[in-house]
Amino acid sequence: MSGAEPALKPAPARHPLVERVLAPDAPEALRLGAARGSLPIPLVDRLYAQLILLDDRSGAVAAAARDSLAKMSAETALPVLREPGCDPKLLDHFARTGQFHGEDLATIIAHPAVPNATLEALASGTDAEALSLIVTNEVRIINNPQLFAALRANAALPPDGRRRLAELERDFIGKEPIRLRAVAPEGPAATGPAAAGPAAPDLASTPGPSELPAPGADAAEETLPAADPALEVLSEEALQQTAAFQRIMKLNVAERQVLAMKGNGEERAILVRDTARIVSQAVLKNPRLTETEIAVFAAMRNVHEDILRTIASNRDWTKTYGVVVALIRNPKTPPGLTLQFLGRLGTRDLKIAAGDKNIPEVLRRHARELFISRTQPPKKTYKKGH
Repeated sequence: MSGAEPALKPAPARHPLVERVLAPDAPEALRLGAARGSLPIPLVDRLYAQLILLDDRSGAVAAAARDSLAKMSAETALPVLREPGCDPKLLDHFARTGQFHGEDLATIIAHPAVPNATLEALASGTDAEALSLIVTNEVRIINNPQLFAALRANAALPPDGRRRLAELERDFIGKEPIRLRAVAPEGPAATGPAAAGPAAPDLASTPGPSELPAPGADAAEETLPAADPALEVLSEEALQQTAAFQRIMKLNVAERQVLAMKGNGEERAILVRDTARIVSQAVLKNPRLTETEIAVFAAMRNVHEDILRTIASNRDWTKTYGVVVALIRNPKTPPGLTLQFLGRLGTRDLKIAAGDKNIPEVLRRHARELFISRTQPPKKTYKKGH
């Protein structure tokens, strides 16, 4: 059984001419004029009338309506399809015809009123673009087991879409605990040392030799920050009970994207983990984002690799020492991005990286070589006597 259909807004009042056209006794000439789009009525009413006339008893009228709708450009139709009160029949028609692509098709698929049957039909098809777009509508997938099953069973689903589907299954259907970090209050105090949190410790000063981990000790474990009561391990059930999480999960992709760019710290901490890349990347465009948050994001192991790539590629963010350390110590950060930062590490953090078995071997090897070159005295050279 499909999930519950989305709540719909009341149908708008139609133009009087539409009622006349669709009346049982409407003359064929009037119906033909409506099918061709020649009546002086608003576009939304024109499209609705043409959609109904696709099943007209007159073959000429049905053909004219079909031809008019087939010639409808996305630029013309999208203003109607974006309206919250758009008729689900219109969304269904334009989603199935194959006329729209890219962001235009995404607008239809993400619309709150698009019928479940429409998404299920697309999910069973072979259009890779449509399949990838459906996967970004997480709320509908979570609430509709049949849609989830159709996507998972479709061999045409691209690898990236299949990965996102697996993440949804893991995060919202499975029982694996999810870590939710409380974010410090925003404002001037948020940038102080106390707001840094466990993922972004203050490492600006290089410790002396006496502070180096003891030989043979697990350096990576030695320097992990102490447990922070603000870091709470929540089960899936508990996570879904948080007010912010529940509110966010009711939003579609477009709405979450807007919230990511305008939301507060708690909302950003949730949305940066979003499986839709367009949403998680939008968090990094939020003008209220702090350097402390960037360091926290750089240390997260449950964000998409693209988030770490964006942070590592931003020169302003990587000027902060804590961000650099977090990127290097995060096993999800591609080593091709972090190798360039090794030379900026203090001696103690360089030794830690050299012994951290969680990061790639190539990174550990370079850190070890750099640490040795810094700490071992240069070899003395003696001239041979003549």
